[in-house]
Amino acid sequence: MKNDERAACQHASLSIVNPHELLWKYKCGDCQAVLTCSCDEEIALYVLPHQAARSIDAQTRIPVQVTEPLVAGVCHECRGKVPPAFPARPHRGAASLVHRFYWREIHKETNHRFIQWAKGEGLSVTDPDGVGVVMALSHQHMDAYKGIEQTVVRDIREQHERQPKYDFSRQSDSDILAACKVATEEYSACYVTPTRGHVEVIPLGSADIECAVGVEEFVAQQLRQAGRQVMLCESRPFHALYATLMWLWVQDPRDPCNRPAGFGGRSGGDVGQDDLIWTILPEDFGSPVHATRRAGALEEHLASLPCEMEEFLWLFDYWTSHAEKLRQYLWAHRAIDVERGRRLIEILGPTRVKGILRFLADDYWGRYLGWPDLVSWDEGVHGVADIEFVEVKSSSDKLSEDQRDWIVNNHESLKLPFKVAKVHRVQRIVRP
Repeated sequence: MKNDERAACQHASLSIVNPHELLWKYKCGDCQAVLTCSCDEEIALYVLPHQAARSIDAQTRIPVQVTEPLVAGVCHECRGKVPPAFPARPHRGAASLVHRFYWREIHKETNHRFIQWAKGEGLSVTDPDGVGVVMALSHQHMDAYKGIEQTVVRDIREQHERQPKYDFSRQSDSDILAACKVATEEYSACYVTPTRGHVEVIPLGSADIECAVGVEEFVAQQLRQAGRQVMLCESRPFHALYATLMWLWVQDPRDPCNRPAGFGGRSGGDVGQDDLIWTILPEDFGSPVHATRRAGALEEHLASLPCEMEEFLWLFDYWTSHAEKLRQYLWAHRAIDVERGRRLIEILGPTRVKGILRFLADDYWGRYLGWPDLVSWDEGVHGVADIEFVEVKSSSDKLSEDQRDWIVNNHESLKLPFKVAKVHRVQRIVRP
C-alpha cells in the first residue's frame, strides 16, 4: 500500500495483536498499521511505557512494532462497539471469577484511579526514565493502591451482576470427563490435618502420621500393591522428550527465523557472565505458526526417527547432551526429567512417542501443560502392557484449565489410556 493510501486508511478492520497484554495493540487488516488507542494514554505513559511501542504477536510470538501510537477512536469502546469477551477462558492465577475474567479491566481502572489519587496527594507521576512510575508509587503506597483495587473489584462485580460482559458458566469437570469417556476410580483415605502446604493422607485405620504422603504418592502406593508399575510423571518428562528428540528440528540452522535467545540460568546450567544462558530459537517457537511454517521439515524429522526401540533409545541418549540448552529453556534440566523421559519411551514405544512429539510441535505453548500425575503399567515376560495415565485429585480438588484442555485434546487426538483417581476423605486425624 502506498504512503498516501495508508494515510487515508480509516482502520475499519482492526484485530487485537495480543489480548494477553494489558495495553492492547490493534493491527489494521487493510494497511497493516499497528495502533494503540488514545484512551490508554495513562497506561502507555505511566504504567507500561516499555510496552507502549511494541507487542508480541499472540500467535507467532514474533515482536511487533507500534506504528501509530495513541490514535483516537481505535479501541472497541471508543468506537461504540462491544469489545470481545476475552479471555474466552479464565485468566490463570487469580482467585475469584471476577478477578480471573476481568483482570484487564481491574488493572486498567485501578491504575487510572491510583494516578488520580497520586496527583491529588501532590505526588509526581512524570516518568523521566520511562520505566513506569506507577509501579514504584504503588509499592511505596501499597495500602492506598490495594484499597483502590478493592473498590474497583467491588464496582466491577456490581456491574457484572447488572450487565455481564463475560459468561462465567462452563462445563463442569464431570461433564468434561463424561464427554471424553474418562473413568474415575475412587479411593478412600484418612486425611491428616492441618495440612502443611498440600493434602497428606494415610491409609484408613492407620494412626502413623509420620507415614503421611501426598495423594499422588498414595495412589501410586495403592497401584503398586495391586502389582502394577508406577512412575510419577506430570509435564516435565514430556518437555525433556520434546527437547531431546526435537532439538534438531527446532534449532535447525537452515531456519531463516532463528535468533539468539537468552534466558535466566536454571540449576546446573552453563550460565555466562551476564547470568543468562544463550541458545538459538526461531522467533515463532512453540506457536502453531512455527509448525505450519516448517511443516515439510517437521514431517521429514519425524519420519527420520527410528521405529525400533533399541535405536530410538540410543538416539535419545546420543542427543541428550546436544539438547541441553533447549531442555534448560523448557525447564526440563534435571537429571530426573531426562530419566523419566527416557522411561516414557520404554513404556510407550517409538510410535506413540512420535505421536506425542507431533502433538506438541503443532502448538507447544498451548499443549505443554496439564499432563497427568502418574503413568501405570503391567510388566511381564512379554514386556509393557495395559498402560494407563492417571490424574490424581483430592476430595475438593478440581481440574485446572490446562488439565481440562489436555483431557479434551487426549480424547480427540492423542488417544492415550487415561483415568482420574479421586481420593476421598473418609476419616480425619489431627496432627499433634
